[in-house]
Amino acid sequence: MKMEVNLEKDFLFKAVCRGHEVVTDQQQKEGGTDTAMTPAELFVASLGNCIGVFAVRFCKRHNLPTDGMKVLLDWTYAKDPVRIGSIKAELHYPHDIPEAEKKGLLRMAEACFVHETIQHKPEIVVELKA
Repeated sequence: MKMEVNLEKDFLFKAVCRGHEVVTDQQQKEGGTDTAMTPAELFVASLGNCIGVFAVRFCKRHNLPTDGMKVLLDWTYAKDPVRIGSIKAELHYPHDIPEAEKKGLLRMAEACFVHETIQHKPEIVVELKA
């Protein structure tokens, strides 16, 4: 897979992949214009969206309704090095389902692609090309 991330101006970046675009910015206190999520917020959003996608897949396979489903996320920062230290994700499913399917839904949400990537740290190589 390939993606290109271009600086638009100041701290506003645009990522382009498969013809789709996502922008990030920094908060004003960090020198940005606060016109988009920060990269850290987008990272957390990516996890929440992925949990949602996997939950919907489970529901569709088990003929369960998906209306009203949502994922709420809360995170903290850590230092040395500065990073996201913890993330709490709550999958809200507003329908009655049997206990066995509740467990399956939770297992599926926990097994989403982004969560698995975080749990099994990918190798990241950063190179400078002048």
